[in-house]
Amino acid sequence: MRTIQVHLDETLTKDQLIALKKTLMSIPHIKEITMSPQDPHDFLVDFEETYNTPMAVMSELHHQGLHPDIISA
Repeated sequence: MRTIQVHLDETLTKDQLIALKKTLMSIPHIKEITMSPQDPHDFLVDFEETYNTPMAVMSELHHQGLHPDIISA
């Protein structure tokens, strides 16, 4: 299992974080998303390491109109 930390320029509400987590969990090979309403700019994505999941995550976030950066992998 691998983890990336994603930073968003946007501040999301609790409801927006919940909706985003649901959307990201629908991407194949993602196992867990860890988000905190106290830190709405950053979250962790756990995924199966044999797949190019980080690119799928970035693509989906861009599709949602967000401006993400992977800050650790």
